[in-house]
Amino acid sequence: MFTLAEFNNLSPRQQAGLVLEQGRYLHHIVRGWCKIDLYWFQNFYVEIWFLYDLKTIGLVRVLTNKASLDPYLATIKLKVHT
Repeated sequence: MFTLAEFNNLSPRQQAGLVLEQGRYLHHIVRGWCKIDLYWFQNFYVEIWFLYDLKTIGLVRVLTNKASLDPYLATIKLKVHT
C-alpha cells in the first residue's frame, strides 16, 4: 500500500499506470478539452486528465480535500472522509 507521499514521489507515468491498473473508477467529468476520470486508489482519490484524443494523459492529480470533490458530488454520491 502506498502512502500519499510515496505516491506523489512516483513519476506521472507510474502514477497513471498504478491507478489505471489497481484503482477503482468512480466517475468522470468533462472540462473544456479534457475528460477527467476520478478513481479511488488505496486511501485517496486520484484524477486522471485525458486530453481531447482520450489517449494522452495530461495530468495525474491527487485530491487531498473535500472541496476538490465538489465537481463530482453534484452528480454522484460518495462517502467522503475528511
